[in-house]
Amino acid sequence: MKFKKTMKKIGRQAWELFKSSIPAAIMYFCAGTVLMMLTMKEDELIWDGGKLAWTLVCGLAAAAYNALVTYAQGGNAYEMLVSGNMKRVSAADFEGGYKISSHKEAKEYREWKGFAVGGFIAIYAIVTGIIFGCNQAAIDGALAGNESAMGRGLAVSVIVCFLISGWSILPFYYANAGGASVSYFLSILLALLPIIVTGVMYIVGAYGRRAKAIKAQALADRAAKAEAQREKKINYGGLPGTKPRKRK
Repeated sequence: MKFKKTMKKIGRQAWELFKSSIPAAIMYFCAGTVLMMLTMKEDELIWDGGKLAWTLVCGLAAAAYNALVTYAQGGNAYEMLVSGNMKRVSAADFEGGYKISSHKEAKEYREWKGFAVGGFIAIYAIVTGIIFGCNQAAIDGALAGNESAMGRGLAVSVIVCFLISGWSILPFYYANAGGASVSYFLSILLALLPIIVTGVMYIVGAYGRRAKAIKAQALADRAAKAEAQREKKINYGGLPGTKPRKRK
């Protein structure tokens, strides 16, 4: 029973992390697709300055969007952690504790979660690097003019990889088209980009929301203190003898 409960909790946590990775992952897909459309021409399958520029533009655009989305996710996770802490403290004080309908423990902030979300985003670049690396001879053979080197299944897989992770594999593909003979397994190193960006910005977002909350509380406390110290006028209610006498 305890094992089943633990596995259910892990599954719920993994699902939340995967859902958090979807927005940034879609942007990386778009970056790869756009890069392929802008740079892939049958008569120019070689690495040059133009392809380098487009690779940087697409990769940085995807990373910037990744950072923006993850910053917001970190802030939301911090607020969920605050709700969870309130719920747990109240449960210790009295039976049942506060009922916070919007609270979900799986969405609470934890430092490692940003890197885990980045890991889900990086899976596509890792799988792409493995597929290309394991079939390097066939892919490079097709680039050299031997069209029969790649079977139909591998050709379809290559196109799918270009679509989901073109930003990580196309630079190596173009380099090998020019005769560089670079291992496609090296493209897996680029999977570190979403992991680092997501992990760092998730933490920054949480601390940013925390600082904002502390500042807002300090301003509220200062205003309350100023209100308490302000001299209040007494309303005598118009009783006889309480009004100032008028001069004749």
